[in-house]
Amino acid sequence: MAENSLLRNVLIAVRFIVFGVFGFVVTIFAFVTLVDRLTSVHHANGYLAPLGLIAISGLGAVMMLFGVGEWGRWGYLFVFLSFPVSLLLLFLLPHAGKDAGAIVPTLAAVGTYIVVRTYYSRRKRPESSAAPHQT
Repeated sequence: MAENSLLRNVLIAVRFIVFGVFGFVVTIFAFVTLVDRLTSVHHANGYLAPLGLIAISGLGAVMMLFGVGEWGRWGYLFVFLSFPVSLLLLFLLPHAGKDAGAIVPTLAAVGTYIVVRTYYSRRKRPESSAAPHQT
């Protein structure tokens, strides 16, 4: 039994590193490339490159979803995609300081996580206020 739990823990750690961390890197890289592509003056790659980068960013978010063991709970995609969206908002605000570069994405992810976790905990609870059947 101990061997199975040790093997299971090792597989969970490998899944987290391979899919979770690598998915985060893929999402952030695709997002940074997308922002660079959309804000550059030269559009040599054509018009399909931004669509491909958006798809790659979504793929990275789905990889993170699998890596953290929340497959099937699609609401957690909002948590993972809150990082690039909050970074985009920081990029658009010219007077944001260097300290806001770490605080804003963290607050966005934590806030989104609280909302999504509350949503799933409410879905899990049985309906106690159901109307009784009248005969």
